[in-house]
Amino acid sequence: MKKNSKPTQMKLSLLVRGLFCLLVMLIFFFMSSSISFAPTKMMNNSKFTNTKSINFAEKKMMSDEELSNTNAQAFFSITQTSNQYGSQNVITLNLGARVDILAHLDSFKIGYWDNSGWGWDYNVTNFYFGGSDQDTNVNAPPLVLKGLFLQVGFDNISNAATRKLNYIDFGSMSASGPVTGSFRMLNALASNAGTGQNNGVLIRQTAAGRQTITFADEPMSFLFAAKYSYTDDAGHTTKDLRGFFQKIPNQTTKLGYTLN
Repeated sequence: MKKNSKPTQMKLSLLVRGLFCLLVMLIFFFMSSSISFAPTKMMNNSKFTNTKSINFAEKKMMSDEELSNTNAQAFFSITQTSNQYGSQNVITLNLGARVDILAHLDSFKIGYWDNSGWGWDYNVTNFYFGGSDQDTNVNAPPLVLKGLFLQVGFDNISNAATRKLNYIDFGSMSASGPVTGSFRMLNALASNAGTGQNNGVLIRQTAAGRQTITFADEPMSFLFAAKYSYTDDAGHTTKDLRGFFQKIPNQTTKLGYTLN
């Protein structure tokens, strides 16, 4: 299975456009709607007295007392913040879901554009999410993703004439498990630069041989950026990043090599 993309200059693919449109519709629906929805409960309908073996349901607003005795978890939440990651307006869709992944990609390439020379931002072959022995081992460990999110950053979001999409970031706030591949080219944002340079920012780095990144309840996400400011755990900030990046933990201990 091969995944390729054209130049990464925020010319969004159909899939990303679809996700973005869904996010925008949800945002405007919940921001503009004055209606709140409460859980519904089963009730008998007198019009169907002859069908006692069937339960019919209709919406009935629950009382405050009934609501206080009801336990539930929201499927998603939407938050909006200001002046983060180099954007004036940041909107985050948080999903209350857990995903266990065992997957393999023959080739994963994305972000082909002229960044001081034409090339891929991200080029990985024989790429495994979860245990790399999953083809032969039924007990291969999955890559477990919790706290899934989709985040977008804008400038001038309320002005249709000057509104600008700066980045799309999606992934997990808590990833656990291995990711293995032959990283022929890598753009990455490492949480801690270790002994390397560039404040945790890897621009088209190459890693010798196959590498395994093992996540231990750590963030993992993929970032499409036209303008993005990144700050590592030590407080070092790099502004105006462009391209496609994977966010990873400490690159020295997780990836096994030092930044150039």
